[in-house]
Amino acid sequence: MIPYAPLFQLILREYQKPVIATSGNISGSPIIYENNEAGKALRSIADVIVSNDRDIVIPQDDSVISFSKEHHHKIILRRSRGLAPTYLQPKMPVPGDSILAVGAQMKSSFTLTNKKLVYISQYLGDMDSYLTQKHYEKTIEHFFSIFNPQVSAVIGDLHPDYFTTHYGTTIAEKLAIPFKQLQHHEAHFYAILAEHGLLDSKEQILGVIWDGTGYGHDGQIWGGEFFIYEGKRMERVAHLPYFPFILGNKMPREPRISALALCASINSNTEFLKNKFNETEWSTYQNLLPNAILQTSSMGRFFDAVASLVLNIDKTSFEGEAAMQLEAAARDYINQNGFTSLEHYPVDNGSISNCISGIIYDKKNRISDDHIAAKFHLSLVHLIRQQAENHNSKILAFSGGVFQNGLLVDLIITYLKDEYELKFHKELSPNDENISFGQLAWFTTHKNNNR
Repeated sequence: MIPYAPLFQLILREYQKPVIATSGNISGSPIIYENNEAGKALRSIADVIVSNDRDIVIPQDDSVISFSKEHHHKIILRRSRGLAPTYLQPKMPVPGDSILAVGAQMKSSFTLTNKKLVYISQYLGDMDSYLTQKHYEKTIEHFFSIFNPQVSAVIGDLHPDYFTTHYGTTIAEKLAIPFKQLQHHEAHFYAILAEHGLLDSKEQILGVIWDGTGYGHDGQIWGGEFFIYEGKRMERVAHLPYFPFILGNKMPREPRISALALCASINSNTEFLKNKFNETEWSTYQNLLPNAILQTSSMGRFFDAVASLVLNIDKTSFEGEAAMQLEAAARDYINQNGFTSLEHYPVDNGSISNCISGIIYDKKNRISDDHIAAKFHLSLVHLIRQQAENHNSKILAFSGGVFQNGLLVDLIITYLKDEYELKFHKELSPNDENISFGQLAWFTTHKNNNR
């Protein structure tokens, strides 16, 4: 990359060797911005620490933006330095009183309105870390110290155990104001609707909301959702078929578990997966699956399962790694063969059993991994088309972390742009950073019913 600050230019010109640039923090912890703390926490991994006599008041990570290869569609992966907190949306009605939306658990942000202006905080990280929680609280306190808002309501996620849910409840109780909750994927849908000024749309809109996890109204783990928005009403109209969700946070980290759970749910032979597990694991998981209390419709776990089946990615070191490698494999095939001659797996009526059976069949018949990965991606486009036809929808809106996948976005645009009006995020990230804005958009749309 090109040095983005004069100091970096000076250092690199003198050093004349390659350097690895990374965030100033230990993995899983918030960015370190205080000189004394940096000296203590980073001494073991940094040969030199360059400090400044101007203290940083509130840190921001670098913003990260990518562009899809085929259609050059902008995808914001992280909205932070240079972009946050200002957000201008002239078509969105903003109440005169101040509202605080506290966001989700992962890739968290919060949104605050003040004097009819909307402020969406920078990316604040995953709230599983205590240090990140304290950074989140400090950032909100900083906003409050600047604006001195008279907050009249707080909105949070439906999940009862999120840190942000507890924090929002505490703030609301302290201020003696209402605390309202909105389902995770509905918040995603409201975010894309508000970004495009569609909250008052008279036309029916199909929301395609795909990510890794979100607490559903039925207590299950949602993530492969289709909603209809019409007349300011939102309804979940379809989703990926449920399959068992076991072992908590272990499942997203080990795609082999998603592969096993998904194949078991469609009564597919799972013996060919046995070599991915030791004997104790295999026996334990076979007992867990039929009795799983939690079920999931997660598109993120669907990607994980396919990555395990096709690329033998059974364990990952960071979130989204399996999906990223599956995307890269598919991209390799499309770079060689183009977009238009690609086949896909059957996904009739939203069923994924034929899709998985087709993937297993191709794998056994030595079809190349990159070819299978490409067919899988196109199958998802046809799944979207089927739902659009089923509900006679001509406007399609997309949100959720899965749409950070530039290849999938390119395929959707290539195959659907002539038939449908496609709405993607432009100024917000499709991932959970937009949840707080969606919570605000929902509240402002239904404010008369939310008091």
